[in-house]
Amino acid sequence: MKLTFKIGTLESRIYIIFTIMLFMAIFIMQLVFFKFVTSTVTSSTLENRKTLLNQLVHQIDSYIAGIERISQVILDDNDIENFLENPNDSNLFTGAKNKLTNYKNAREDISNILLYPKNGKTVISDPFGIINPWSPIKENTWYENAISEKGRIVVSESYVQNIILGEYTWVVSLSREIFSPKSGESLGVILVDLKFNRIEELCNSLVLGDMGYDFIIDNDGNYIFHPTQQLINSNLRSEPINKLLNYIRDCSSRYLQDNDKYYISEKSLLTNWNIVSVTDKSDIITDWQNVQVIYTLIGFILFLIVGPATKKISVGITKPIRMLQNKMKTVENGDFNIIGPIKATEELKALAYDYDIMVGKIRELIDTNNRDQELKRKSDLKALQAQINPHFLYNTLDSIIWMGEMGQNREVVQMTSALSKLFRISISKGHEIITIRDEISHVQSYLTIQEMRYQKKFDYLIDIDPELQKYSILKITLQPLVENAIYHGIKESDKTGFIKISGKLLDSVITLSVEDNGDGMSNDMLEKLINGVEYEPETELVPEKNNQGMGLRNVHQRIQLYFGSQFGLSITSILGTGTIISIRIPAKILEKKK
Repeated sequence: MKLTFKIGTLESRIYIIFTIMLFMAIFIMQLVFFKFVTSTVTSSTLENRKTLLNQLVHQIDSYIAGIERISQVILDDNDIENFLENPNDSNLFTGAKNKLTNYKNAREDISNILLYPKNGKTVISDPFGIINPWSPIKENTWYENAISEKGRIVVSESYVQNIILGEYTWVVSLSREIFSPKSGESLGVILVDLKFNRIEELCNSLVLGDMGYDFIIDNDGNYIFHPTQQLINSNLRSEPINKLLNYIRDCSSRYLQDNDKYYISEKSLLTNWNIVSVTDKSDIITDWQNVQVIYTLIGFILFLIVGPATKKISVGITKPIRMLQNKMKTVENGDFNIIGPIKATEELKALAYDYDIMVGKIRELIDTNNRDQELKRKSDLKALQAQINPHFLYNTLDSIIWMGEMGQNREVVQMTSALSKLFRISISKGHEIITIRDEISHVQSYLTIQEMRYQKKFDYLIDIDPELQKYSILKITLQPLVENAIYHGIKESDKTGFIKISGKLLDSVITLSVEDNGDGMSNDMLEKLINGVEYEPETELVPEKNNQGMGLRNVHQRIQLYFGSQFGLSITSILGTGTIISIRIPAKILEKKK
C-alpha cells in the first residue's frame, strides 16, 4: 500500500495511531478472550459439576437411608424379635439365621448381616460362614460406636471386615444397638456390611469428562471410597488430603485447585462423609490451540482489510474538520450558536447541518433540564416542608403536657409513642421511597394522635390487603389526605366523623383511597380544589393558594415527578355526604435511594 501523505500530518497520525491501536486491540482481545473463555468455561463446568455433586450426595444419602430402613425392617421381623428376646432357643436361632440369609440374598450390595445378642449365640447371614475366633466382636470399632450411640445408626469408614473366618472384604458398615420394645433393655447389636458396588455405581454415574472421578473421605481424611482403592492403599496413588481438609473447613472457597485438577466437595449430613468431585483441566478446555490459530488468522485478515480503509477514512475525516474548525470556536466559550448555511462541499454542508441540529438539540436539552431541575427543587422543598407541620407538632406537645398534668400517664405514653413512630417514619433514613406497610404505620400513628386530641370526634378504618403492602410508595402520601379529611371534612361537622382508608390492585396499578363522611364540597369548590392540585408552575393561571390545596398539590406533584403524569390524585365530593381522594401509583417494588 502506497502512502500519499506526509509523516506528521493529521492524516498520517490518524493512520499510524489507528493501525497501532488495531494491532494492540487484536493482541489484547486475544489475551482477554483466552482468559475470559478459560474463566467462563471453568466456572460453568465447575458449577455444573457442583450441581451433579449435590445430586450424588442426595443419591448416596437416599441409599444409606434405604439400608437403615432395611435394618429396621429386619428388627421388626417377628422371628428376629422372638430370637432377640430368647437368644438361647435353638429353634428361634435357626429361624433368625434363615431370615438374615433371605434378607442378605435379596440385595447384591449387602455383604453380610450380623445379629449379636447380649446373651446368646451370634447370628450371621452366611449359611456356611463361621465366626472368626481371632476377631472378638466387642473389640471392633463398629460395635463400640454402636453401643456409645444408644440406638442411633452408626456409619463406619471403609475397612476390611474379618468377622467370618477366611473372608477379608472391604466394606462400609451400618450398626446400631437394639433395645427391647417391651422392657427397654439392650438386646444386642445389629450389623449390616455393604459392598462398594452400589456406591461405586453412584459415584461413576455422575462423572464428567474422561479424566474426572469422585471419591469419599471422612472428616479425618480417611478414605471411604476411591475408584482406585488398591492403588491408594498401596501408596501408588494419592490425593492432596491435607489441602482438601483445609478446603473443606474453609467454607469461603468455591473449589480447590491442585496442579491441573479441580476439587469440589459436598458434605453428607446423614453420614458425615465428604464426597469429593475431581475435574481435570484437560476435560474443561479442549482444542484450544486450534481456537488460537483460527483467532490469529481472523485478526490478521482484519488487519489487512482495515489498513487501507484507515488511510481513506483519515483523509475523508480531516478535510471537513479543517473547514469547520474556525466555525466551531464559539462552542469553546459555551455559546451554542448554529453555523447556518456555508459555502463548502456537500460533505461539509451535511456535517455543518448535522452540527446545527446537534447544537439546537443540546440547547433544548439544557433548557429542559434546567426547567426540570427547578421543578424538582421546588417539589423537594415543598415535600420537606410538608413532612413536619409545626402547628400539628405544637398542638400534639400541648396535648401531651395537658395529659401529663392531668395524670393521664397511659395516654401520655401512647401519644408520645405514636409521635415518635410518626417522625421516625417521616425521616426514613433519608429515603423518599418506602413500603405501603410503612406508610400505613405512619398514617396510623397520625390518626392515633388526632383521635386522642379530638376526644373521639371521629373513627377510622384501614382496609388494605396485606399482599398490597409490600409495594412501594412515596413517603408521607396518605397523611396529607387524612389531614385534609380531618380539618376540612370532619372537624367542623356536627356528626361523628368516619375516615376509611382502602386500597386495591388492578392491571398493575394501585389505587389508595381516603374517604370521609364530612360536609363535602359543592361543584365550584371541588373544581377550584382540583385546579389547585393540578396546576402547572409554568402557567400564569396559578390558583389561589390555601391550606387545603397545599398538601394535596404536594402529594400530586411528587407522585407525577417520580412515577409519571399518568399517576397522581383524583378527587370526588358530594356536598353534605363526604369526600373521596384517590391515589394512583404503579404497582412496583422499588429499591430505596441511597
